[in-house]
Amino acid sequence: MSVDLVIKNGRIVTHAGVTREGIAANKGKVVAIADESLLPPANKTIDANGKYILPGLIDPHCHYGYPAPFETHLTADTQSSAAGGVTTFGHFLRSQTQSALEMLPEHKRVIEKDSLIDGLFHIIAVGGFLDDILKLPKEGVNSFKFLMGYKGLTGARGEKRGPIDDGIIFDGFEKISKLGRPAWAMVHAENIELIQMLAKRLQEQGRKDMAAWEESRPYFCEAEAMRKAIYFAQITGCPLYVVHMTIGDGVDLIIKARAEGINVVAETCPWCLTHTSTEPVPLFQKYPTLGNVNPPLRNRESIEKLWQAIKDGWISTIGSDYAPVTREEKESQDIWHCIPGIGACSEMILPVMLSEGVNKRQLPLEKVAEVCSYNTAKIFGIFPEKGTIAVGSDADMVIVDLNKKVKVTPDVLHTPPELCDWTIYDGWEFTGWPVATILRGNVIVEDGKIVGKPGNAKWLHCKCE
Repeated sequence: MSVDLVIKNGRIVTHAGVTREGIAANKGKVVAIADESLLPPANKTIDANGKYILPGLIDPHCHYGYPAPFETHLTADTQSSAAGGVTTFGHFLRSQTQSALEMLPEHKRVIEKDSLIDGLFHIIAVGGFLDDILKLPKEGVNSFKFLMGYKGLTGARGEKRGPIDDGIIFDGFEKISKLGRPAWAMVHAENIELIQMLAKRLQEQGRKDMAAWEESRPYFCEAEAMRKAIYFAQITGCPLYVVHMTIGDGVDLIIKARAEGINVVAETCPWCLTHTSTEPVPLFQKYPTLGNVNPPLRNRESIEKLWQAIKDGWISTIGSDYAPVTREEKESQDIWHCIPGIGACSEMILPVMLSEGVNKRQLPLEKVAEVCSYNTAKIFGIFPEKGTIAVGSDADMVIVDLNKKVKVTPDVLHTPPELCDWTIYDGWEFTGWPVATILRGNVIVEDGKIVGKPGNAKWLHCKCE
């Protein structure tokens, strides 16, 4: 009897360690991990040639379609993620006209029709959000995002962000606390009242440089909002997930909260680990609006503290905050009015973790598998189907070459230029790169080429006890 796929001559990496074994996959699942001599014949055999095989990445923080509707260019969006080794995405749903319950069926259908990779949904707190919270876990959604940094403001394209205030946040936390594990309140932690005051001062001074953006949203705006969210989580007993944590001080807040028994985890992003506002790259010096992101880029000290927190286990996940937008759209306004977002970074999660983490800072490969796959699957209730390489798990894998050097340009990456024609990593040389992505036993990216087709992806029902 033959199987669909066998991978030989590779080194398997999971959160638990590295082993030299072969992998057999059939009907979308891993069916054997054993000495290669014991593996069955296969319809397709991959010789990994000594390279490392990691679980497919789970990018928990995507804004596909941004700033257009989710379905607008989902195939292109997910091809970009897949090229970076991502096999599962988490997308944030938001609507002013429909409830989350009304939106889900069509969005599930769109994933299965147009996506190249599997996906799950988070719900953003707008509209009838609070009424939906208690009903959504039965529908497979267990994570709910509160935009503390946008309370009552309008978005980049004029869409309303609220209304949301501390009362709504607290009420939402209370409801989520009743849902059982693993249901999460997610927070974008920034104090918008402070930001508005500081931004007004800087605008009155005529400041439009990139550093002014960080000065208008300094570290203490993020720290204060994190403290409040953690305190609300403590009072309500609500599990808390902090998205895109940028500040080194946030690490201390996470450590202290966990020591007090508060269930809080933190996510950071590749751009938080590489770029600063105090040492802007030439791209940002020339085009300040390209560095407009919320929360903003910080300083070198925060970068190193975040890397150490990944090593030490205080940062649990890595998300991209994928938000593709063209240079023309970003540059058509000044720093105060342009569309926020750092571009299409989902494809760059793994290169950053391999080059800046493993090769430069001696981050163990097991830790990459942990924060990019295992922890994320456990947190959102899709483990053991996702997040590991084990018999019975989905055969989601990415093969990486730790020695491959790639100089990044927009042309090297896989987001179409009509969606995002720039990258914050333009001109950077990376050592360590994904060379094949496999979704449920099907090769979807090989040697930098998209070979998979839409129609094989699944929407994932997140478990909630």
